[in-house]
Amino acid sequence: MEDVKRILVVSRSTEECKKAFHYGVSLARFYGAELSILHIEYDPFARVGLHYLASLGRFQEEYQAREKEIRGEIDAMIQDEKAVGMAITEMVEQGEPVEQTMEAVKKCGTDLVIMAAHEEGRIERMIYGRSTHEILRRLPCSLMLVKGKLSP
Repeated sequence: MEDVKRILVVSRSTEECKKAFHYGVSLARFYGAELSILHIEYDPFARVGLHYLASLGRFQEEYQAREKEIRGEIDAMIQDEKAVGMAITEMVEQGEPVEQTMEAVKKCGTDLVIMAAHEEGRIERMIYGRSTHEILRRLPCSLMLVKGKLSP
């Protein structure tokens, strides 16, 4: 692997994103790299037509509550790392994940992007679309996809 100087962890506040953050911290320490985390606040239910489906209302509420809970856990992990001297730049952006990721990569001069590899079931495809594939195609740098949830 070439020298990695700037690492960007992309978080959509899912359980899998916690594991991606751990990889980012470990690699940043190993390489002595700058670490940034991009929190993307994206409401998939605002996509055309999805908010009209009444049956999704309860699912939407559960999804948003879980997203908020995971974001709090990730924020706590960031504070723990900062407390032991890890410098972490945090960015919070609202909008479409592909565009927000591309902008952050350019802004930070990123060498490596780390993000969760979400399983592509029907619900995940509805929520995330095919954004991971689009990001992969458009990235000007290396990408590490992290599978699975963080072990207790």
